[in-house]
Amino acid sequence: MLHERPTYAEAVVLKGGESIVVQWTCDSAYRFFPLIEHPDLGLTLHPFDSATNKTLCLVGRAEVRDWVDVMDCHRLLQPLGYLIWAACAPRARLPRRCKDPFYNPMSILDEARRSARYTQTELAELAFDGSVPDAADLARNWKGMLEQADEIVALLPPEQAGCCVLGADLELYTGTGGALAQELSQGELTFHEGRIGGAWPRFLNRPPHRHGG
Repeated sequence: MLHERPTYAEAVVLKGGESIVVQWTCDSAYRFFPLIEHPDLGLTLHPFDSATNKTLCLVGRAEVRDWVDVMDCHRLLQPLGYLIWAACAPRARLPRRCKDPFYNPMSILDEARRSARYTQTELAELAFDGSVPDAADLARNWKGMLEQADEIVALLPPEQAGCCVLGADLELYTGTGGALAQELSQGELTFHEGRIGGAWPRFLNRPPHRHGG
């Protein structure tokens, strides 16, 4: 066992000369999407909920593996700006439930700028499929991600902070810059709120800035 806390555990599992790090966490019950069933691990969080939880690690508990994981989420799932957007909500929207009521998008961005700075030595402690990436290259990519996140946060409507941003097809939206501005102006985006147990979004009427049902 590497780490063990009341709501979190991390261990190395060994079999046949191979190893993998497995993490367990207590379910908060508040999610954007329902749990999904993994053939080996049983019920697991939807990848988007895992990504928003990882994004919140940038505030306070950020470790090098969290930084790398968030960059993978940005690349493979949805740009960082949208993950930050979904991970919090300003106090003006309370008592509506949200991932973290104590941070708004800009405060998480500020924390991310301060906390995510790691060395080549720290990266070398992680296991990668292939060679260890260059810390300087990752830092440059991270700077670009933060600049893009600034742009996304500036364009999205503040009253929808704390929502998952979906496209017209109800898939995670990945557009940025001019594409984001245009689809916002045309009311093509859906803002899907989390809830206890999560919920799959569905089409309702199509007013500007729709909410997921």
